[in-house]
Amino acid sequence: MLSIGPSTSAAWRLPKVGASAAFIVALAWLSFGCAPRTPAKPSSPLPTTPAIVEPLPAVDEAAVQRLLDAAREALAEDRLTTPAERSAYGYYRQILDMAPAHPAATHGLERIVERYIVLVRRAIERERWPSAQTLLQRASLVDNAHPGIEPLRRQVELLARAVRLALDVERPALDRRSDELARQLANFGRQARRANARVTIRVGNDADGRWIYEQLSRAPGERRIRAGIEIGLPPKVTILLLPSDDDG
Repeated sequence: MLSIGPSTSAAWRLPKVGASAAFIVALAWLSFGCAPRTPAKPSSPLPTTPAIVEPLPAVDEAAVQRLLDAAREALAEDRLTTPAERSAYGYYRQILDMAPAHPAATHGLERIVERYIVLVRRAIERERWPSAQTLLQRASLVDNAHPGIEPLRRQVELLARAVRLALDVERPALDRRSDELARQLANFGRQARRANARVTIRVGNDADGRWIYEQLSRAPGERRIRAGIEIGLPPKVTILLLPSDDDG
């Protein structure tokens, strides 16, 4: 068995160090391994660059006023949407492109639609249905959400499909309240009593209108005749038979 003698163990011995030197080494090790570390200071945030806001372009008030004057003139002459380059609508749109939500231009567009509504009603009175439909289309181009457009559109569509019956009244026969005219009116009143009938009596005065209504009411039936009297000549009775739901 191999034995290690004194000379062998001496090769593995650490060199002797002085007590004071060993104490210094231990103290350095403890200081390095156990001393609390000072936390790193947080880095300050990088300065931010403020967003650049482009200023709104200045409105040329003189140009806006010229366009307003031109629009008012076009509106007075019923150049509402045509011709496009000289219409009130075209001028107001130019203003809104320069100054969105400009109150005078916004109000001007409302006036255009209101004027179209007046023209549509005139076309209805004259039974000019294609003209009324065209005017409504142009009003819709200006403001399709206007509350006055849709009711008029339904009215025009209904009246355009209605059947019209007319009886011309001779002035001399009306003046003397002739029996023959009374019979004609009573016979015509059969159509006037229908549920979908609307009657217009055109006469020169109220007395003639009331007499004609009385003769129409002599027609057989219980349904009350719905009639309106308008002053005008020559005398005439018109019956408008509106389409029913079954007519599609």
